Amino acid sequence: RLNPSEPLSTSLYAVPGSIDFATRVAKILARRTGLPTYVGCSAVFGSSVIEEEMAAVRAAVEGAMGVLREAKR
Repeated sequence: RLNPSEPLSTSLYAVPGSIDFATRVAKILARRTGLPTYVGCSAVFGSSVIEEEMAAVRAAVEGAMGVLREAKR
């Protein structure tokens, strides 16, 4: 059964080190928009701290939501 607060996620192609980031961003965007979401990512956060990765997630989500808001106008 589909639960809107728990979006489904399927990796089409995994670049080692970036799949967690792409999955996290895709799930956040799917939850906020209620739409199917496809996210690609080639960033690798090998030795970064969690704060840096979360800042990147926040920037990606805010950027994508800004683009979606503009497209609705």
